Amino acid sequence: MVLETDSKLNSLYKSEEGFQAIMDWYKKALTNIDTEFSSHHVDTRFGKTHILVAGPESGEPIILIPGVAGCAPLWRRQIPDFAKHFRVYALDIVGQPGKSDPNTPSFLNEDFSEWLIDVLDSLKLEKAHIAGTSVGGWIALRFGIYAPERVLKIIMLSPTGISRAKLPLKVWVTKYLNKWQSEDALENDLTAKSVTNKSPGRSFGTFDRQLAKLMALCTKHYRVDRSLGIYNRKTRKVNLWLGIKVIRKFFFSEPRSLLSKFKVPGLLVFGEYEVLYNPWTIIKRIKKIIPNLETEVITGAGHAAIYDKPEEVNNLIIKFLKD
Repeated sequence: MVLETDSKLNSLYKSEEGFQAIMDWYKKALTNIDTEFSSHHVDTRFGKTHILVAGPESGEPIILIPGVAGCAPLWRRQIPDFAKHFRVYALDIVGQPGKSDPNTPSFLNEDFSEWLIDVLDSLKLEKAHIAGTSVGGWIALRFGIYAPERVLKIIMLSPTGISRAKLPLKVWVTKYLNKWQSEDALENDLTAKSVTNKSPGRSFGTFDRQLAKLMALCTKHYRVDRSLGIYNRKTRKVNLWLGIKVIRKFFFSEPRSLLSKFKVPGLLVFGEYEVLYNPWTIIKRIKKIIPNLETEVITGAGHAAIYDKPEEVNNLIIKFLKD
């Protein structure tokens, strides 16, 4: 495969080989989506956004947003189930791995909400359900506040920004120290215990190997600093102050005054063994701020329960959207 644009390589990937490796993973991951789908690009102010589309044209639309360094095929276990009931649009976020343009929206303003408005306008959708996982859940949260008139319902799966989170320093340090390993070694290091709150005597399921593979490839080949918009091309250095502000955005709560403006129908889903939060503590707090928000804790699941318990989470989401 030839690089789609030189700018994509220069902006987001460390080498052409790294770009090729991630695109090869992407192509293989698409073969695991067990339903018919099509691939499209739509125009936004941040460049072209790539979308996987499935389900009946007459179905209510649902937009699926991955987390940072994620992409549309990671929804492979949701797309077939959702496509039985809805018109599904799984996005590659601009400025993240995948087939969208490399232009990175800012995490410090309303860029991502404006990007989503452009996506809806390009798809000629007046309103849609919006579902996001991790940072994608934060994007959905902000969009529900910024443009409630464009929302049917919001689903947030282990979102950042909902409360103060624990910094997963051990995971970060381990990934940094091991980043010179081969992709296979990096992938093998990622297990359910790597991203789950540990509990003595508790056994955990097998960590999603497609997700592990992409995380390993991104650790090896992807410029996360550039995807977060904290790299200064003129000085060729990371802007540390900007980096701290972005990290705070991920691991600190949005202001209570902002969260209280969330008025659209919403579902908040955590895994029982979240690595970032104590889910019951967060639910108790957030229900005081957003009383109409529905909440669920998935037993035996960790961060991003869609990977640990996909059937259970899929049924939960479908029921919430159809009620």
